[in-house]
Amino acid sequence: MNGTNVDYYASGFDAEGKRVGSLICDFDPTKEKNADKLAAFKGKAKELFDGVVIVDIITAEDYNLYLTGDYIRGAAGKPVPYAAPEPTAEEKKAAQKTALQVQYEADKKNLMKYYLAAAMAGDMDTQTDLKQELADLDAQFDTDVKTMDE
Repeated sequence: MNGTNVDYYASGFDAEGKRVGSLICDFDPTKEKNADKLAAFKGKAKELFDGVVIVDIITAEDYNLYLTGDYIRGAAGKPVPYAAPEPTAEEKKAAQKTALQVQYEADKKNLMKYYLAAAMAGDMDTQTDLKQELADLDAQFDTDVKTMDE
């Protein structure tokens, strides 16, 4: 059950098989008498959607699969489950740098919070210790970033 009164759609797909747009087909594209109408309709869809490599007439059931993004157009023109590509080495490195930056910011925020509490309490020894911890944290962060860049 497709949950709609639409039987067919003209859907445009990009080079990776992802659906970039669809139009409701208000005629039966399987009938020979609609061949000219079908060609014009596919042309309209191709013009309307950016990045379209191919336009297919699909059933409402297939449309529902493509709609979620969990399926892409396979080589045979039918929906196949989408498998995200493995991240590149550069993408993995960027993710590691981001994680390092997030951890650094959280650690620095905690040290600053404790430093402020020590300053308000007039505890100079703790302030001195926390200044050193912050300097060590900064140095470790710089070292870690340089290591990642090598």
